[in-house]
Amino acid sequence: MATTNQKLIKLMSKHGLTLQQVADLLYVSLDAVKSWRVRESTTRHNPMPKAFLELLQIKLIETKWYR
Repeated sequence: MATTNQKLIKLMSKHGLTLQQVADLLYVSLDAVKSWRVRESTTRHNPMPKAFLELLQIKLIETKWYR
């Protein structure tokens, strides 16, 4: 099963989202989003909270965010 971080990467690719756009949509820092995108084996890695992934999915549907 894909992690929330892997799902984030897939969503970003599908919708053509930048790191800054994700940060703005979720009201989090750019550094937070960057930490969700780094490899799990690095010290800068943080798992993306499931609630943030779900919020991003909802916002993308409601705003009809398309590439």
